[in-house]
Amino acid sequence: MRKLVPLLIITAFLVMPGSWGWAKGEKGIKKEEPIIVTSQKMEAHAKKGWILFTGAVKAVKGDLTLFADRLKVFIAAKENAKSHRGKVDRILAKGRVKVEKGDRVILSEEAEYRMKDDVVEFTGHPKAWEGKNLVLGEKMLYYPKEDRSVVVGGKGRVNAVIYPQGEMKSEIKGPGSGKKLQK
Repeated sequence: MRKLVPLLIITAFLVMPGSWGWAKGEKGIKKEEPIIVTSQKMEAHAKKGWILFTGAVKAVKGDLTLFADRLKVFIAAKENAKSHRGKVDRILAKGRVKVEKGDRVILSEEAEYRMKDDVVEFTGHPKAWEGKNLVLGEKMLYYPKEDRSVVVGGKGRVNAVIYPQGEMKSEIKGPGSGKKLQK
């Protein structure tokens, strides 16, 4: 139990506030807001350096919400330089991943946030919406510090439906739009 407490503290204060733009001072999200994680089970392994949340995982910070079947937080190994000791190396969300922030929604089977590269990689048929706008690809990369996205078609092609600014005020919003591309 003594080793579990530091892992939980690291997760709560170092890990997730910097993930997926949560601590970047984005509009509507304050750095000091707590991160509330709920799941059916939590397991921590201090020697191996990970914390695993399983079963209907929901992580909320401000107006950003992450849903997944599993969320695993990896802590940097003790062998690493002192400056990296105890910090989060990466965060992996698997199974029915959904990230919501306002009218922005991303769905995928897996999302991995690599702290060192400051990139979130969505794989497993990722789809992203902002209002009625929709983009599909084989892989999506999001760079939080740059607020930049890259969508890769892989074997297929990138597909996008983009509505001009004046036409975005429609009754259809979010995941229900762009149904033709979803099939």
